[in-house]
Amino acid sequence: MQLLRKTLYTSLIILNIFLALTAIPGGFCLLTGIAAPPIEELKGSIFTDYTIPGLALMIIVGGSALLTAILLIRKNKFAVLLSAAVGLIIMFFEFIEILAIGSPTGAGLVMQLIYFVLGIAMVKCALIVLYIDLQMKN
Repeated sequence: MQLLRKTLYTSLIILNIFLALTAIPGGFCLLTGIAAPPIEELKGSIFTDYTIPGLALMIIVGGSALLTAILLIRKNKFAVLLSAAVGLIIMFFEFIEILAIGSPTGAGLVMQLIYFVLGIAMVKCALIVLYIDLQMKN
């Protein structure tokens, strides 16, 4: 049980670092237009440009993942719960992205799927770690 917990805890650190290292530059790229989808894809959505999505990706998604990775490494008592929250945040972000620009074919679709599954994995790992911790207290 202890080995499973350690493996899942380490996985949470890796997943949060991966998310931070991809979401922060991804948000920057949206803000600067370096790698942003055509602005026409936002027609019919609540966004007029990629400023809000870029800031959300960089600060909310990437920042929360980076903070959580640091807290996990420092073994903060709330870090595992925060990791589950970060998983929900990236799933919510992807859901809003699909509502705003749709689900493109090719690499865009693959990325949406990968990040949504990443969120599911983060929530699942965190819940199992929390369950193991609860069982070990009893």
